[in-house]
Amino acid sequence: MTERNKNGTFKKGKSGNKAGRIAGSGVTGELRKAILDKSPELLQMVIDKALEGGDVTAAMALLNKVMPSLKAANEPIQFTLDASKGLSGTGEQIVQSIANGSVPLDSGTQLLTSLASLAKLQEMDELTRRIGEKQMTLLKKRVEKLEQTLTPPGSV
Repeated sequence: MTERNKNGTFKKGKSGNKAGRIAGSGVTGELRKAILDKSPELLQMVIDKALEGGDVTAAMALLNKVMPSLKAANEPIQFTLDASKGLSGTGEQIVQSIANGSVPLDSGTQLLTSLASLAKLQEMDELTRRIGEKQMTLLKKRVEKLEQTLTPPGSV
């Protein structure tokens, strides 16, 4: 059992209930459960009231507590790209697809943004590779110089 202070309270950082409060056991949890239990009827009421032209604000407020809002989503698109033309060629193909209507503007814009991000990643990879090569070249020169200073003249 957890020890208490002289005044009967628990020590700081220690609780009398090691398991903690059960999730959903409070008034809010009970309300959520009651709304959730009635959500099919509430949904039908919302549909009926909407069809009749009635006020559905209260029912919608309750339903919003148990059902997440639907988020807009783009439909998948399919089109052919010739990746052999490089990043700029691919970008031109996307712009052309937007222009001729085979790709929606918002999807094309997202594709171009993704293409730009890919170009930046490839640029970073190239810079990293080039820096690594320069560092290796400098290291080899230092090793050669060090070997020359450590090797006594005429011992080769």
